[in-house]
Amino acid sequence: MAEPLSPARRFLYALGNPGFQITDRIVVLVAVYFYLPPPGRGLDAQVPEHTYFGFVTIFGVAMLAGRIVDTLADPVVGYLSDRSRSRLGRRRVMLMLGLAPMVAFPVLLFFPPYAPGSIGNGVWVAGLLVVYFVAFTAYVAPYFALIPEVAWDQAARLRLSQTMQLASLPIIGAFSAWGVGLDAGRAAGLSATTSVRLVVIGASLLALALALGPILAVDESRHTRATRSELPFFAALWTTLRYRPFLIYLTGQIFFVMGVNLLQPVFPYLATVVLGRSEGFTLYFLASTGAGIGLGFLLQRPLVARHGPKRVLIGSIALASLAMSALGLLEPAPPGAPGDAFNLVVCIGALGLFGIPAAALMVLPHVVVSQLIDADAKRTGSSRAAMFFGVQGLLTKWVYGLSTWCFTFLLASYGNSAQEPWGVVLVGPVAGALCLLSLGFYAFYPERAVLEAR
Repeated sequence: MAEPLSPARRFLYALGNPGFQITDRIVVLVAVYFYLPPPGRGLDAQVPEHTYFGFVTIFGVAMLAGRIVDTLADPVVGYLSDRSRSRLGRRRVMLMLGLAPMVAFPVLLFFPPYAPGSIGNGVWVAGLLVVYFVAFTAYVAPYFALIPEVAWDQAARLRLSQTMQLASLPIIGAFSAWGVGLDAGRAAGLSATTSVRLVVIGASLLALALALGPILAVDESRHTRATRSELPFFAALWTTLRYRPFLIYLTGQIFFVMGVNLLQPVFPYLATVVLGRSEGFTLYFLASTGAGIGLGFLLQRPLVARHGPKRVLIGSIALASLAMSALGLLEPAPPGAPGDAFNLVVCIGALGLFGIPAAALMVLPHVVVSQLIDADAKRTGSSRAAMFFGVQGLLTKWVYGLSTWCFTFLLASYGNSAQEPWGVVLVGPVAGALCLLSLGFYAFYPERAVLEAR
């Protein structure tokens, strides 16, 4: 009989979530700002800022190239993990292989070898991101695959997923206000470039310590109950791709991921371009979002118990779309000028409102995928949890690169300065529209049939 995780081990496992998320935030939030800063902030654009052929940006292409390779790696990692016979555990051995490069390569992004504005720096970014994203997948897909294997019913999975997010929120919330570190470095007499690098190095060391948690917490011989997959690679891949409820879920997830990922890097631009303040002002945005997330977590368990994961997820996506779209009402104004108070209310209010559904969006997709994994294991006789997360990566991770391209395209085409701010302002409405598309597909997810098949 498998032994459930103790509260201490569950917490250690949960620390892996902020561990890998820190590395992702370094790439998605800080690197974009470092390579494409707004004017007058003490940073030089490291790659060309204009578009080629009307829609191609160098940083966007570099990010997309890394995501495409990452996409192809996902099902391979899932297959290798599902089939592993390692004495260390079929999930834990992959966590160990991915950990070091996942933490180290984001740091190298902040030491570009060529002069500012060079295309060569775009090539540097693309090469680093290829290695980083493969390592990221090697860690994350097996990490998520452990959820249905160490938590055996919906209540346990909801509790574990909430623990993961509660471990993440204070850490990721603090790091998302990385601009405070930039302000502190400037106040200490450091250059903006040096300040950013110190923030990134410190965050990476913290990520390393946290990401060790699940490796130490889970002894798969004691804590998991799952049958090793015997299917060959293409049979495992094809069986997963043919599972219709999973594809419906994934289609909704594609548009949701793109919308949320499009919004993430805009915070420091809202602070500097729209509000005329420093990067450190993002701390107020994050405090507002964090308050909303706290309220969302309080509401989550009773709502899921009463209405089920699908209905709560659909309602959350609708509310998130409304909050994102409200950012389109902004118009730049310096502090104290007419319009500044309105901008502050819209920014703080919209991001606080977004926090309420964000709590559900952090947790419930894990619960839904676990439902699908259970139903599939009953159908096929073996657990292919990592392949499910691998196929999810195959069909969604390229969207991360596409959203970064979309973000850089908006900035390059419509502006990222107070004089030409519309690239920044348009991010919210575009993200909101993508979430509405997501909602439409989630509405067709056959939750009742999946639950009956488990």
